[in-house]
Amino acid sequence: MVTTSSSSGKGRWGEELAAAFLVRAGYRIVARNVRVPGGEIDLVCVEGGALVFVEVKRREGRRFGSALSSVDGRKRRKLRLIASDYAQIVAPTATIRFDIVTIDGNRVAVHRNAF
Repeated sequence: MVTTSSSSGKGRWGEELAAAFLVRAGYRIVARNVRVPGGEIDLVCVEGGALVFVEVKRREGRRFGSALSSVDGRKRRKLRLIASDYAQIVAPTATIRFDIVTIDGNRVAVHRNAF
């Protein structure tokens, strides 16, 4: 249960839940809330030999659609650019993958290789 009503508090809670979920699934968290010019990536992980950029999306209800549907084409393009800048500096030869962790109500799911 979320104990804060602020958007930033709910976002942090969702990212903590997602990180714990990923660690249990075998991911290693490398960085959180990576900021580069142009935006931010919620989680950077390593899993199965890949550098994984993870977007965390949370929805309490379906009023505005599912958490997964909120990662639209514009958001995917932005994440690709941010990840490219980050990887070029940190791991230029790494295999890169994009996953999305969705939190719809109480249901947490990881969508591997989402885009």
